[in-house]
Amino acid sequence: MSRATEDQHLYWVPLGALLVGLLIALTPLNAWLSAGSADFQQRLLAPDSAGSGALVFDIDNASLDALKPQLGPWPFKRDIYALAVEQLRDAGASAVVLDLLLNDERAGDLALARVIARPGPPVVLAAAGVPHATAHSARAPSANAAAEPAAMTWPAMVLPSPSLTLVADRPPAVGVITTPLDEDGRLRQLTLWHDAQGQRWPAMPLAVLMATQGDAGHQRWQRSDVDRAWVAFAPAIRGVHRLPFSRLAHVALGLRSDDGLGELVRGRIVFIGSSAMLADSVMTVNGQLSGTDVLAQSYAAMRDDTLLQATPVWANAAMLLVAIAPALRVWRRGQTKLPRDTAWALVALAVIVGAMLSLAFIQRWVTQPAAPAAVVLAGLALAVLSRQRAIVHGQRRLAQEQLVAVAANEAKSEFLANVSHEVRTPMNAMLGVAELLAETELTPEQRRHVEVFRESGMALQDLINDLLDLSKIEAGRFESDPTPFALQAALDRVSSLMRPRAQLKGLAFDIVLEPGDDLHSMVGDRKRLEQALLNLLGNAIKFTAQGVVSLRVSRDTAEPVMVRFVVSDSGIGIAPSKLEAVFEPFAQADHSVTRHYGGTGLGLTITRNMAELLGGGIVVRSTPGLGSEFELRLPMPPVAPIKSPATSAAQPIPAAPVRRTEPLNGLPTEAPVADGLRLLLAEDNEINVYIFESMLAGRGLHIDVATNGLAALELARSGQYDLVFLDVQMPGKGGLAVARELRLHEAATGRARVPLVALTANAFASDVQASLDAGCDRHMTKPFSKAQLLDALETLAVRTTRSVVTAPLGPQPTVAVAPVQSSDRAAALARMGDDEATFGRICAHAAVFMQQWSPSFESARQGRHAERMRALAHDLKGIAATVGATGLAAAAARLQASLESDDKPDDSASALADVEAALAPAIVALTLPTRG
Repeated sequence: MSRATEDQHLYWVPLGALLVGLLIALTPLNAWLSAGSADFQQRLLAPDSAGSGALVFDIDNASLDALKPQLGPWPFKRDIYALAVEQLRDAGASAVVLDLLLNDERAGDLALARVIARPGPPVVLAAAGVPHATAHSARAPSANAAAEPAAMTWPAMVLPSPSLTLVADRPPAVGVITTPLDEDGRLRQLTLWHDAQGQRWPAMPLAVLMATQGDAGHQRWQRSDVDRAWVAFAPAIRGVHRLPFSRLAHVALGLRSDDGLGELVRGRIVFIGSSAMLADSVMTVNGQLSGTDVLAQSYAAMRDDTLLQATPVWANAAMLLVAIAPALRVWRRGQTKLPRDTAWALVALAVIVGAMLSLAFIQRWVTQPAAPAAVVLAGLALAVLSRQRAIVHGQRRLAQEQLVAVAANEAKSEFLANVSHEVRTPMNAMLGVAELLAETELTPEQRRHVEVFRESGMALQDLINDLLDLSKIEAGRFESDPTPFALQAALDRVSSLMRPRAQLKGLAFDIVLEPGDDLHSMVGDRKRLEQALLNLLGNAIKFTAQGVVSLRVSRDTAEPVMVRFVVSDSGIGIAPSKLEAVFEPFAQADHSVTRHYGGTGLGLTITRNMAELLGGGIVVRSTPGLGSEFELRLPMPPVAPIKSPATSAAQPIPAAPVRRTEPLNGLPTEAPVADGLRLLLAEDNEINVYIFESMLAGRGLHIDVATNGLAALELARSGQYDLVFLDVQMPGKGGLAVARELRLHEAATGRARVPLVALTANAFASDVQASLDAGCDRHMTKPFSKAQLLDALETLAVRTTRSVVTAPLGPQPTVAVAPVQSSDRAAALARMGDDEATFGRICAHAAVFMQQWSPSFESARQGRHAERMRALAHDLKGIAATVGATGLAAAAARLQASLESDDKPDDSASALADVEAALAPAIVALTLPTRG
């Protein structure tokens, strides 16, 4: 780019900065943004003292108490003011100002009027404007209104009582003591002229100046450009010299002599005011002052010509030129150099601040620096923007990668929050079994406890391994080590790990290696292959309740270098609209899957990433309710046969020695809990259910288990339970939402309040408060101890008057899942040839899919993904019809039809409402456990 082109390219930097400055300078924004600076300058210019020549006698509370024996209660008769004025005149006062509203006729007015009318130092009385909604209405203009300064217009004026005027054509001097405040309630500028009903009065400080200086004091303030006095008020501690009125009154009444009083009064303007009146105080930028202090300081500033003034236009223009200089340098240079441009901007700001302080101290000009400061900052911001645009233009690809990294980090943060919860679940199992093991002898039951130890340890190990693998992949540190290996040996190792898991769930497990010499030995990363197969088979076993899990291995006939590993299961399957989601980072086909089956959703993500990095890939095929099939393809060329090493079967876990432990928390392990209590446990994790039931075994308690929030709410509403334990994170409806709805139901029906205990891995103080706010009586953090459970039963369980079935816990009956209506169930089952096992798997898939359907549809609607919305409606229609939820299927069909018709948005909203209404009872019917 040539220099001329660069100059033309950056002309917008100084132009934009100047436009910003002009926008602020020519609008009220300048005053608004500069308010803080103006207040600072006003405080900075406040005098060390309020100025000589003024003295205040204050009718304070102490004076009222001191004068009460002689003058009686407030208000005083006005002859005391006559005596006070005479005393002050005799003492040599230059003028006397009565900062008191004497608007009504009272005893002593004649004496005061005579004193005011006598020759001598002038006496100025107070008047006050009366504000209301039309306080700013205009008066009829006078003949020379253009030459007069602007005035504050009042609807009416409170004037001194006519009884204080001795000669009708010579009324006493009057000054207005009221003035409008700024919007923040502070007084910064004093209005000098006041109009009411066609007449004009000066403000009190101006009235005093006019009374003491005659025409010289009047002429200057009659200019049309002088309508306000901008005063730098000294704070109260440095204000006008103040004396109590009682000192003056006692001398005037002849009760005492005071030689020092004459020295204080002589040659001064004396103000008589009252701080005993609460409305007398005024707030300024330098703190709160009495109204009399404000009047006295304003008079002194006007007399001594120490008022503040606004900076003239030429000075503001000069500061704008200084402010634009850094931006002009950017234009002239043709490129942005941020360190240098920042330095020039700081220099410009320093010059502006220096000019502001100089004008304040030398000329007493109050500068509004918002506009020049905005020019400097806008110029610097535009220079930064120019630099940023250059960086973005030259490194667009890098910026895109950074955006992707930020998004991944955000997703990872959300995932890690999930992991925090997931880690506590196996911890709860391990610690719970530790407590159980400490209370038992070496029995077969103890062997089961050790097995739980093993399963929980494996869960933690798998989680840590997944996190490490994902971190390596994202950081680009994924390593592959292709070497010759025997495939059969690798499959044997995978089988030795997966077959026991399958047998534990009663599943058939099969690994089939297609015949062929080219499958015996091959070159590849054996360790990564085994990891991928373990992930796929582990998922298959996890999501299969009954049936078979198999692995078939064969060469790809189209690409002989590729080996196909096909993992099949007869599990719950995946809906077509969710197939791609299973491979997304930190996600599963449904978020509720995490709650139903555990895990973090990382296995398939890691497997696909590894497959692609190794040069292969993975695809998924699935039929909801009938199973899924994952096909992994990896490049593994054959080599000469390698002898397979002998594989050893997995060794059983040795029995642990007997060891007894002390009770936890100092509580007895056998707390005196009453038998026959009926408990409801809302928990979706089987291990947690096992720990809970084992800790309370043998106590004659009846425990019902609900595996999702909707079922838990349905059972709790029945009112059959003495205590309810709610897992906070459950599918369908969270535990806190269940608690809130249950409390509303109890209040609406007048039913007794059942105690609720929140069970959660969240242990922060805010989590405890959230549980209590939702209506829970206790917050119990996982892992919990047996002693904590017994304590909750002892302190919270309330025996109801209903009859309770008392039966000790033994082997738990199986959970039967039913469709919505028996007739529909029979029809749905008949369509499958009365295959109860297959129908049960389909119902299990339907329950998972339906619980996440609403948030999935709402996400698609918010993102305006019309095709995904139609797919979700279609899947819901088919799945609901398959399990016999005919009402829900019909509603979903109407929703799908309305989504395919763009001209009827109201129909879509109505159909969606019908679907939402039908979803909840269908989910409850599919997931509500029935114990035989």
